[in-house]
Amino acid sequence: MVLVRSTRRVLYGNLTQSSYRDDIEDIPAMIKNGSSQNRVINKSLFFSATRLMTLKTRTSAAYKGIMNLFYREGCRDLVSGTGMDVVNSMNEALDVHHIFPKTYCKSMGYSMEMCDSIVNKTPLLAASNRAIGSNPPSVYSAKIMRESSLSESEFRKRVESNLIDYDAFISDDFKRYFVNRAKRILLLIEKVMGKPITDKDSEQTIELFGASLA
Repeated sequence: MVLVRSTRRVLYGNLTQSSYRDDIEDIPAMIKNGSSQNRVINKSLFFSATRLMTLKTRTSAAYKGIMNLFYREGCRDLVSGTGMDVVNSMNEALDVHHIFPKTYCKSMGYSMEMCDSIVNKTPLLAASNRAIGSNPPSVYSAKIMRESSLSESEFRKRVESNLIDYDAFISDDFKRYFVNRAKRILLLIEKVMGKPITDKDSEQTIELFGASLA
């Protein structure tokens, strides 16, 4: 819904009368029975796979929309296991965590464009983010499991709830982790839009991500 609302705010500056008419018919239908042609959005909504690289700050409507998709999918805090839904984010201090920490990415010579993109970020309680620090996933994961007396199977569930490839994550395989998470995010966006993202295997996408996202 955030993606839909944000798109309508952008479009309303240039909408024709026919578009207003379509929304007057379609929005009440969506509210009443969940069934709607959603003609304005279906005609206008477009997302490029390469845009994932440019989403870095909370000022972007698309960034906020994707973070809300993480909430909707039931992402959980890695340390406490708390569900990172809207209610919990209002009750406790919320932060955005670099899954592969920025300091670690710099030390390994990884692309800062990849490190700072939304693909490498997830909602996390502020206290958990401070506890994780700047260590790679293999190190901070061992710390979390040890200090919380947490089984690896339970920790895996928490990690995977954030759309993360656990095996790539736990072995510090940044490239495989990054490509796989980008694919999962794009699948969610396609589901919300109700249409495919057509440039997932374009030359530009392959150049930016080092692989096709199709």
